[in-house]
Amino acid sequence: MSASAYECAALLLDTVPGLMRTIACAMRQRCGDDDDMPTLVQLRMLAMLAARPWSLSELAAAQQVTPSSMSRTVDVLVQREWVARTTAPDDRRKVVLHLTPAGHAAHTAMIHAARDVAAALIAQLDAHDRARLYDGLSALRALLNTSCPLPVGSVSGEVS
Repeated sequence: MSASAYECAALLLDTVPGLMRTIACAMRQRCGDDDDMPTLVQLRMLAMLAARPWSLSELAAAQQVTPSSMSRTVDVLVQREWVARTTAPDDRRKVVLHLTPAGHAAHTAMIHAARDVAAALIAQLDAHDRARLYDGLSALRALLNTSCPLPVGSVSGEVS
């Protein structure tokens, strides 16, 4: 069966939120609803900041949220001592956000936990379906890397 681009898009957009909810739920169960476990939004911010420092306005624009909304997200990360605010060397009015050592550690731990959960789910597929999934995801990632203005990486912030 050959699926149209629209059918593929619908399946992708119907599947990804469920996958993320499944991963988040499993991670909460693993961590015992640990208050130190970042939310998926916070994890996304940690991943972006692991790749490079960002300003608050850059993060808000990249995530398509208001600066005040992003500020609240960043405030929680700063309170947890995962993110630090510094002044830009070239413009003292600009605040630059970067990960602290604790932020790098939290990010790394959550990435490993998320990959473990996703791997356990994917391990339920037979080898043929896993290979098809891998090929499809690889093709999608390559397409995104060539068509997006921002580098597309995994939730871990890796960029290919």
